[in-house]
Amino acid sequence: MDEEKDLEVPAAIPPAGTENAPERKNRRWIIFGAAAVAVAVLVAGGVCGYRAYEGHKTSVARDACQSAVADQAKAVKAYKTLLGSDDTMAALKTDVKSVKDAKTVDALTKAAKAKLPATVSCDASKAAGLDAAAMKAGKAVKTVKADTKALDAAAKAVEASRLDKTVANAEALYKATDGKVQNDKTREELAKAVKARDAAAIGRAVKAVNDSKAAKEKADAEAKTRAEQEAQAAAGGSQSTGGSGYSSSSYSGGTASVGRSTGSTGGWSYSGGASGGSVSSGNGGGASTGNGGSSSGMPYIPSTSTGHGSYGEDSNGNWRDDYTPDPNEGGEVWW
Repeated sequence: MDEEKDLEVPAAIPPAGTENAPERKNRRWIIFGAAAVAVAVLVAGGVCGYRAYEGHKTSVARDACQSAVADQAKAVKAYKTLLGSDDTMAALKTDVKSVKDAKTVDALTKAAKAKLPATVSCDASKAAGLDAAAMKAGKAVKTVKADTKALDAAAKAVEASRLDKTVANAEALYKATDGKVQNDKTREELAKAVKARDAAAIGRAVKAVNDSKAAKEKADAEAKTRAEQEAQAAAGGSQSTGGSGYSSSSYSGGTASVGRSTGSTGGWSYSGGASGGSVSSGNGGGASTGNGGSSSGMPYIPSTSTGHGSYGEDSNGNWRDDYTPDPNEGGEVWW
């Protein structure tokens, strides 16, 4: 029995290298699973990382766009502020006749009408769209700044041209008023202001010169008027003391009056008697003594009570050409 036991065939022994085969198969699956998990993790991580990167990039682009838009707003505000400033408004109101170069006024008018670009919006959802908007805003900023610079230069050009015209007019006034002002110091002040190109000082000096010129013109006119009045007064005195003529005849007892006759310029008539009176003939009659040799220039004509004849107008202004005595009048006619 013991020998049979010793002769029992032992169990089959597995081939070398095949002892751990099931464990190896399980390990492979583990490795494959781990790899898959790792890939999945990597993919998920990559996606998340890409999204995070894109989000960051978009955020940066949006910030840049908003900054550019803010710069555009500042540029537009600066242009509008300059356009509404006192200096620019005064330049825009300048009359073309008050500047030396009229083209400066035209240039300013054009610069004041610049078309401002519309405000850019940063509403894109992608970085590319935001970058494009930022570039557009940047170009708008450059354009508005250029317009602002042109407006400022145009306003200054108008002011300079206006000063040039002011200086030129002041120089012309200075030359034209030489010896024509009451106080020449006003012209000296004008010359100083012109040399300094001080518009305010020129304005004051121009007014002073014009006032002085007007004062001299008034004084000269008054002096001329006085001289003319004195000359007229002197001429009137000479006429009253000089010249030819005769003095009125004097006589007593009669009244002299002028008569008319054909072929003569009239004579003297009187009524009543005259004692030594004298009458000058308007007809150029010669002088003779009257009343016993009186040298009065007219002969003595006695008065009569029968009236006198007339040749010309009678005492009532009627024309007569006869010698019929008028019973209502005394005296006789001499012509």
